[in-house]
Amino acid sequence: MNLVVRTAQAADLPALTALRWRWARADEVASPEVLREFGADLERWMTAQGDASVCQLAVLDGALVGMAWLAVFDRVPNPGDLTRRSGDVQSVFVLPGHRGLGIGRRLMEAICATADARGVRKLTVDSREETVRFYEALGFTSTGTLLQRTGQ
Repeated sequence: MNLVVRTAQAADLPALTALRWRWARADEVASPEVLREFGADLERWMTAQGDASVCQLAVLDGALVGMAWLAVFDRVPNPGDLTRRSGDVQSVFVLPGHRGLGIGRRLMEAICATADARGVRKLTVDSREETVRFYEALGFTSTGTLLQRTGQ
């Protein structure tokens, strides 16, 4: 197995667009035109985000099989603590036929390394119930105090 985990590049956009579509709408097949439009939207969004968003890709034998995103943001400073950088893990996805091979773990290790390199002190992930143990095995813990409100 020749697996490479690396940061997304501009040349990855068509394959990343298809993977992102599959993550968001697994049961809906998109026409080539719809995928091109979504790809243009995704590219504009990624450009606007700049360093605030990082996408790590899993490439197996030359084919894109997984992704994980890191959103980085600065929290309100405290006296004597002006840099309170936080991060949020988003859209971790490995194609169904490639799960169970350690690809998700490798993606998350890359995300955590990127977060550490950027000075992220608090890293969160909003997990589905069936993936909680996966994140716990990577060192994430449930605090019992992190609450969420879903808007309208």
